[in-house]
Amino acid sequence: MKGNRKMQKELFFLFPFIFLMFFASLYEFIGTELFRLKTKYWFRIYTLLEFYTVFYFYYKLLEKRKIFIFIGSAYLLVYLGLMIDWINNPKKVGFNDLPLNISIVFLVLFCTVMWFVDIFKKLEDYPLYKRPVFYIISALLLYFTGTFIVFLITDYVLKKQLFVFLDYWIIIIIFNIVLRLIITVVLWRSKKEKSIHVKIN
Repeated sequence: MKGNRKMQKELFFLFPFIFLMFFASLYEFIGTELFRLKTKYWFRIYTLLEFYTVFYFYYKLLEKRKIFIFIGSAYLLVYLGLMIDWINNPKKVGFNDLPLNISIVFLVLFCTVMWFVDIFKKLEDYPLYKRPVFYIISALLLYFTGTFIVFLITDYVLKKQLFVFLDYWIIIIIFNIVLRLIITVVLWRSKKEKSIHVKIN
């Protein structure tokens, strides 16, 4: 029972990220589709919030305070540096997202490895496939590494005309759908199992 409560609690750490995804989808539909609002400022804010909601999930999950203070502070300095450059050079095309994309991919990869190391060190009785957070971590890993690779090859494939721009966005959308689907199924199964345990007790 104690192990089940712990695994249920781990899922709550993801709720800020889930709320951000929901709000982002709502904003993109209402703000950009209905009211035709500019998205460049929203994307800057979203990039920051996305990192720190994912950061919060791993921070609470792994409880490595010193390491996360360093990672969180380093990211903030990089973000502020890029923002200052963006503000001071308004004619500059776009906002250099690459360092920020690298940062969040590094965070996900690093924390995934740390989580697996912790699991095997503790040698707990629960197998990986019975841990809801295992599927969440796998989904985050797939989403961020997958979309990062797509972003990296964007310029190349567009110049070589290997894909049209629409194909590029379809790939991103597929990764988004897979992420949301896995999170939805994990939360649904977790809620169902919690209800079963409550009835038994």
